[in-house]
Amino acid sequence: MRRLRIPAGEYVYKQDDPSEAMFLVRAGKVDITVTYPETGEAVDVSHGPGHIFGEVELIDNRARVANARVTTPAELVVFDRGELLEILFESPEKSLLLGKTTYERLKELFSDESLDSELARLREEMKQTIQQAVVSHESRVVRSHNGMLAIAAPIIVMVVLAVGAYWFFHRA
Repeated sequence: MRRLRIPAGEYVYKQDDPSEAMFLVRAGKVDITVTYPETGEAVDVSHGPGHIFGEVELIDNRARVANARVTTPAELVVFDRGELLEILFESPEKSLLLGKTTYERLKELFSDESLDSELARLREEMKQTIQQAVVSHESRVVRSHNGMLAIAAPIIVMVVLAVGAYWFFHRA
């Protein structure tokens, strides 16, 4: 466990970064954002003092699915994977300090005991799938606009040359 101070505007991690730690906000504010190619970053959720973030990907051992950007200077407590697993399995009484809401969410997402947990997992997967589809669509739109510009530029040059030639030969 270590403390980390991050100025406003800096990223704790970015989408697709490897998940190596989870974070507890001691002071400041951290926004979890998703980047869309055409419209930019959108805030998914904000975390203030006492909130934990980055834990689900760490436990799942998957890459980050969003960005974590500091909006006001923040002090974070960083828990590496080994430290988290040690707390969870060797000192369960200390794991309560990591936040009840985090474990309620994990229980909701990963428990196979109820229909509610299955629905919560499906909602989470659907949300991520929709975000990925929007990002993919916006990427295609941006590429399409760039392609149209590549096609339009020579046509505009040809029209300007044709108008110039017409004017030059018919100005008398």
